[in-house]
Amino acid sequence: MKKLMLFILLSIAIQARANDTSYYAVIRNSLELAEQEYSIITFQNLANTCDRIITMREKEWLPVYYRAYAYVNMAYMTEDEEEKDRLLDNAQASADAAYKLNPGESENQLLFALICYGRMEINPMFRATIYYPKANAALEKAKELNVKNPRIYYLEGKSTTYKPAFMGGGPEAALPIIEKALQYYKEFVAPYDIFPQWGEESTIELYQDCKEGIKEN
Repeated sequence: MKKLMLFILLSIAIQARANDTSYYAVIRNSLELAEQEYSIITFQNLANTCDRIITMREKEWLPVYYRAYAYVNMAYMTEDEEEKDRLLDNAQASADAAYKLNPGESENQLLFALICYGRMEINPMFRATIYYPKANAALEKAKELNVKNPRIYYLEGKSTTYKPAFMGGGPEAALPIIEKALQYYKEFVAPYDIFPQWGEESTIELYQDCKEGIKEN
């Protein structure tokens, strides 16, 4: 009987640890600060926070995801091309790890797309031929996993907006995609408070820019 009780208590303790989400608040605080100030320092702090959590929660997807997300944002803020590539290398390593932990999550594919777009900022004439198809493939894979993820259409709309008209791009081509993103943002309900929710404000700004661009044409 004592052995049975000990087994039950041990099982409960293990399950409680597996379901422990106490680190959510730590990530939330770092994430909110990073997104409010949008600086390399605050996103580096987010990455460092995730590093510490990963050492204790190595099987958890969220800290690994947000580590990649932090390095992607730092890369976008960095003008030095060598440093940008280094930061994107860090983001790629974490994005790959996040995918291994949670391969069915569409947000991982959006990380892959963001990394590809970041790579294209360096020598775009050459790199676009390599990374643009990879970014599109990641978005298509994300649709297979969750067709109503609004961030898919934000990224697709943004890419279409800045693509030349003769290649099927421009504000008019992008507007329906961006409108779809806005609709899905309205419908989106995060399963928990630190689940990825980025992009809505940028989508609204992109929508307004497209409307203005159409008027000018």
